[in-house]
Amino acid sequence: MTTLSIIHHSGMGHTAAAAEAIAGGAAGVDGIDVNNFAIDSSQITADGGWMDAEVLEALTASDAIVFGAATYMGNVSWQFQAFAYATGQFWMSNGWQDKIAGGFTASSFASGDKSSTLDYLSTLAMQLRMVWVGPATPSSNLTGDGRGIDPNGFYRGVGVVGGRSDSGLPSQGDLLTAELYGARLAEATKRWAAAA
Repeated sequence: MTTLSIIHHSGMGHTAAAAEAIAGGAAGVDGIDVNNFAIDSSQITADGGWMDAEVLEALTASDAIVFGAATYMGNVSWQFQAFAYATGQFWMSNGWQDKIAGGFTASSFASGDKSSTLDYLSTLAMQLRMVWVGPATPSSNLTGDGRGIDPNGFYRGVGVVGGRSDSGLPSQGDLLTAELYGARLAEATKRWAAAA
């Protein structure tokens, strides 16, 4: 089996909903095993360090890692940053080199500075010498297919809109965008693993 793992932090559940959709899309691809890890404060030490070695081991054993975080103040959450800082050991050792990577985020507004978060996530992957995969399909704004896919045009990864309350967000179009992205990541991972 080829393994795709998702690691994400979600403040209000919108990023978690996107993670579930990505996991569902990836799991629909034959030969793919999917892990979906949620970051919570119990994994972080009092001084801001990461202490969940089991998650790091599972990610290291994966063929692909998909990063996700809510966008706060134009960047990833501090909880995700604690995890990201712990990946420095893999930067030094090239331990995650050539793994497939992707990313996703959520914020309250159509833009909401999600591009800054996607830039952070892709830069993290590049620092770790991973191979970044972009979205699966053009926005419905371009195709006119009425499915609501990526209406805000995020080409670096998936950016979903989530409100400050339970308002039915993310939309079905955003969740479909995430699901299609999960399938694309899984297919890319299978091709990459077969070529290795």
